[in-house]
Amino acid sequence: MPFVSGNDAFNRPIQDLEALARESGEAPWRLALVGTLGLRVVFLGWPAGYSTVPHLHPSAEEIFKVVSGRALFTIGDEPEREVGPGELVLALRGVRHSIRVGPEGPMTMLAAVAPNEDRPDESIEPA
Repeated sequence: MPFVSGNDAFNRPIQDLEALARESGEAPWRLALVGTLGLRVVFLGWPAGYSTVPHLHPSAEEIFKVVSGRALFTIGDEPEREVGPGELVLALRGVRHSIRVGPEGPMTMLAAVAPNEDRPDESIEPA
């Protein structure tokens, strides 16, 4: 997930995720919610069948919180696990991870990366 500048993010103290999802329409979409030096948070809407490339962040940790729907996460060498609302997923620095949305999609999710650095080794690198 690329660097998010303060100018590109909402940076509001309170954000209504349900309203943002309704306003964003049909997935896929990506909204930058927070862009500070230490943290970036994006709200993602992905359709059924959407998937990421397995990758890692060499200089940052990333957490995921499914807001609606379900997603399948693979973190490191762990088996793929289905995750839904109420569960938090952590990908530590340097740990390969991937996400996919099953056929029942769509899914919305918060993803947070810290630190929010714009540096060459923080670009997503395939595992």
